[in-house]
Amino acid sequence: MADPAADDVRLPPNAPETLRIMGEAAALAATGLLDASQNQAGLRITEKTAGDFVSEADHDAERVIANRLDRAFPGYGWLGEESGARQSKVDGLRWIVDPLDGTTNFLKGLPHWAISIALYQGDTPLAAIIHDPVKRETFSAERGQGTFLNGTLIRVSEETAMTSALLATGVPSGGRVTHLPHCLRDLAALMPETAGIRRWGAAALDLAYVAAGRLDAYWERNLGPWDIAAGRLIVEEAGGQVLPLWPDQEILSSGSFVAGHPGVVQSVIQSLDRAAS
Repeated sequence: MADPAADDVRLPPNAPETLRIMGEAAALAATGLLDASQNQAGLRITEKTAGDFVSEADHDAERVIANRLDRAFPGYGWLGEESGARQSKVDGLRWIVDPLDGTTNFLKGLPHWAISIALYQGDTPLAAIIHDPVKRETFSAERGQGTFLNGTLIRVSEETAMTSALLATGVPSGGRVTHLPHCLRDLAALMPETAGIRRWGAAALDLAYVAAGRLDAYWERNLGPWDIAAGRLIVEEAGGQVLPLWPDQEILSSGSFVAGHPGVVQSVIQSLDRAAS
C-alpha cells in the first residue's frame, strides 16, 4: 500500500537523487509522527532540561530518517538532535537532522511542527528540506538552485521599512534562559519599531516562512545546529541573508543569528547594536 505521507512531500520536478531520498526520509518520519500526534496516550515523554521535552515520537522519527539516509549514503556523517554526532567517512559530508522541530507544540496538539533535514560538507550547506506534514508544505533547496515550496520557486519578501516589517523570534524558557537578558533587550528594542513580532515555537518553520516571504526577518539566540541547518540554506537560496548576531561566532556553533531580506537584516542588526551600546 502506498504511503499517503509520501505524496505530501512535493519537490521540484527535476530534483536530484539526493533531494528525492531526503524527501523519502521526511515522508517516512511524517507517517509515524502524524500517527503519534493522533494517539498520544501512552507516548513516553521526558525532559532533557526543564521545559525542554523529548518524546518517543522524536526518537522513532530520527531512527527512521537515519535508516533511510544511511542505506542510500553509507559513510556520511551525522548530527541529530536526539542521537548525537558521528564522524564522516566520505569527503566531510554529513547530515544535520531535527526529526521533530516544535516538540512542545506537537505534544500540546498545536499543529505547527516540522521535520528538518540538511546535507552539509564541512560547514557548507548543500541541500535542505523542511517538511510540515500537518499543512502539507515542503520547503526544499539545493545550493545554487533556488528554494521551492511544494515544487514552486519562492523568494524572500521585498525590502520594507521596519515600521512595516513582521518579525519572528524565540523566547527562552525553562532551563534554556542563558540569553534571557539579551532576548528581553532585543524585544524592547524591536517591538516599538516593527509591525509585529511572532513567537511560533518551531525555528525551522520560522526560517522557512522567511524564505516564503511570510516573515520579513527572524532572529534568535542559543539554538542547536539542527534547528538552523536546513533553514539557513533555504533562506539563502530564496535570496535572503543569514548573519551571526555575534560577528566573531559561527552561526551553527553559537545558534544565534538574524535571517531575512538583506536590507531588513541590516536594519534589525543596527537596532540591536544600538540597544546593546
